[in-house]
Amino acid sequence: MAIEKDAEKILEEFSKTLDQVPELEGTYYITDNLNLNREDESEEKDASKIVRNARTDKDGNVIVKRADWTG
Repeated sequence: MAIEKDAEKILEEFSKTLDQVPELEGTYYITDNLNLNREDESEEKDASKIVRNARTDKDGNVIVKRADWTG
Protein backbone atom coordinates (compact mmCIF):
# COMPACT_ATOMS: atom_id res chain seq x y z
CA MET A 1 0.00 0.00 0.00
CA ALA A 2 2.86 2.38 0.75
CA ILE A 3 4.11 2.07 -2.82
CA GLU A 4 0.69 2.94 -4.20
CA LYS A 5 0.45 6.03 -1.97
CA ASP A 6 3.95 7.10 -2.95
CA ALA A 7 3.08 6.62 -6.62
CA GLU A 8 -0.09 8.69 -6.24
CA LYS A 9 1.86 11.46 -4.48
CA ILE A 10 4.49 11.47 -7.23
CA LEU A 11 1.82 11.68 -9.93
CA GLU A 12 0.06 14.53 -8.13
CA GLU A 13 3.32 16.49 -7.79
CA PHE A 14 4.16 15.82 -11.42
CA SER A 15 0.72 16.97 -12.47
CA LYS A 16 1.14 20.21 -10.49
CA THR A 17 4.51 20.78 -12.10
CA LEU A 18 3.08 20.23 -15.57
CA ASP A 19 0.43 22.86 -14.87
CA GLN A 20 3.24 25.39 -14.46
CA VAL A 21 4.80 24.63 -17.85
CA PRO A 22 3.75 27.31 -20.33
CA GLU A 23 1.92 26.32 -23.48
CA LEU A 24 4.25 26.73 -26.44
CA GLU A 25 3.66 26.41 -30.12
CA GLY A 26 5.41 23.36 -31.47
CA THR A 27 8.45 23.94 -33.59
CA TYR A 28 9.81 21.82 -36.35
CA TYR A 29 11.93 22.17 -39.42
CA ILE A 30 12.54 20.26 -42.57
CA THR A 31 16.03 19.71 -43.83
CA ASP A 32 17.26 18.14 -47.01
CA ASN A 33 20.52 17.01 -45.46
CA LEU A 34 21.25 13.42 -46.23
CA ASN A 35 23.86 11.16 -44.72
CA LEU A 36 26.96 13.35 -44.99
CA ASN A 37 29.32 10.80 -43.49
CA ARG A 38 32.23 9.53 -45.51
CA GLU A 39 32.31 5.98 -46.79
CA ASP A 40 34.12 3.41 -44.67
CA GLU A 41 37.42 2.53 -46.23
CA SER A 42 40.13 0.29 -44.91
CA GLU A 43 43.68 1.55 -45.01
CA GLU A 44 46.81 -0.49 -45.36
CA LYS A 45 48.59 -0.72 -42.00
CA ASP A 46 52.31 -1.15 -41.64
CA ALA A 47 52.99 -2.85 -38.30
CA SER A 48 56.67 -1.98 -38.47
CA LYS A 49 55.78 1.72 -38.25
CA ILE A 50 53.63 1.06 -35.20
CA VAL A 51 56.28 -0.82 -33.24
CA ARG A 52 59.46 0.86 -34.47
CA ASN A 53 59.69 2.99 -31.30
CA ALA A 54 58.69 0.18 -28.95
CA ARG A 55 61.14 -1.91 -26.97
CA THR A 56 61.36 -5.41 -28.39
CA ASP A 57 63.20 -8.60 -27.48
CA LYS A 58 65.45 -10.59 -29.82
CA ASP A 59 62.40 -12.33 -31.36
CA GLY A 60 60.64 -9.05 -32.14
CA ASN A 61 58.10 -9.29 -29.31
CA VAL A 62 57.08 -5.96 -27.79
CA ILE A 63 58.25 -5.56 -24.19
CA VAL A 64 55.77 -3.80 -21.90
CA LYS A 65 55.55 -3.23 -18.17
CA ARG A 66 53.26 -5.69 -16.41
CA ALA A 67 50.45 -4.06 -14.45
CA ASP A 68 51.15 -3.79 -10.72
CA TRP A 69 47.78 -5.30 -9.81
CA THR A 70 48.46 -8.59 -11.66
CA GLY A 71 50.74 -9.85 -8.88
